[in-house]
Amino acid sequence: MFDVSKQEQLPMPKSICFFNHKGGVSKTTTAFNIGWGLASAGKKVMLVDLDSQCNLTGMVLGYTTVSESLDGFYSSRYNLTMESIVDTLMNGSSVEDLVNNDSAKLFECQNENLYLLPGHLSVSMLDSQISVALKIASGVPLTRNLPGNLPKAINLIAEKNKIDYIVYDLSPSVGGLNEVALMSSDYFIVPATPDFFCWQAINSLSETITAWHAELEFFKKTSRSNSAANITNKPKFIGAIHQRYRPRNGMPVKSFEHWVNQIHSAVNTVLAPSLHSIGCSATEEEIQHSLDATDTSHLKAYDLAQISDFNSLIAISQKLSKPVFAITNEDLRSDGKAGNVFDTMSKNRDLFLQQFERLCDRVLMLTE
Repeated sequence: MFDVSKQEQLPMPKSICFFNHKGGVSKTTTAFNIGWGLASAGKKVMLVDLDSQCNLTGMVLGYTTVSESLDGFYSSRYNLTMESIVDTLMNGSSVEDLVNNDSAKLFECQNENLYLLPGHLSVSMLDSQISVALKIASGVPLTRNLPGNLPKAINLIAEKNKIDYIVYDLSPSVGGLNEVALMSSDYFIVPATPDFFCWQAINSLSETITAWHAELEFFKKTSRSNSAANITNKPKFIGAIHQRYRPRNGMPVKSFEHWVNQIHSAVNTVLAPSLHSIGCSATEEEIQHSLDATDTSHLKAYDLAQISDFNSLIAISQKLSKPVFAITNEDLRSDGKAGNVFDTMSKNRDLFLQQFERLCDRVLMLTE
């Protein structure tokens, strides 16, 4: 049995959140792809699905499991999921007892270094309970440990499994669950799409995170909760990823380029300065160094990457439960691709592989 009180001293797992309170910016796909990329670089990675829609879980488990045997998957005592974590936290049970249970395991992905902590619909209830707890914990002792016990449980699970990186996929909301997950993480990345609504979200994101920081500072000081120490309240913003645009000669076409530039400006002049003021951002020099070291002269801080639309590769990716850059030539042939279609798709696959390898190199540089 794993005893969390007697475990060997190993390096603490690093945690990265992918967050944007606007939906439809490919948070889930990006979390999966970067998690896979870090795993391929030799890191042991745990994906954590904190969205009640469970899109990351569906992406990893695949169509067959989701459509035919999902009930059986969740009812099995051998599968560790967010359902059991939510039950433990909501009932005030021991987090250590949950982690010491050797029968329940993380889901093993196709990449041998990649694991999934599957999501569950019940995280929506946990979201509302944490939101309430952050407001009234100083007056209602029973609620005071709930917020800090979430990161405690996930970190203990990661330590038990000797995980190097925890990768969180968050929902597009500003509820208590996202607040605690983000502000308990070591790093976070903002996925973005080139449109007016995402530009608007970037401008409001600075207000949201600044307000969360203030609220959690007050909670940590007034709740008298031992578990509140698990909420570090100092995540480091390490950049934005621009994606889902149509490319021409490797760059966004004019109609998308305008919004890429507008979002870049909002990140650099609004978001990053406000995060700097509360100690929650890497410096521009740190970001630029990671870009220069990975041969991306067209990018400037705080842009970590520009990833164009996956087009028809995404359908094959979803069917196979692997990133587009991990699709093999045999996968393409098995899907009936031949001739010019095969040549085009394999060429695009290779370009995405190069992009994500460099992106993961940047992430490693900024987090190690």
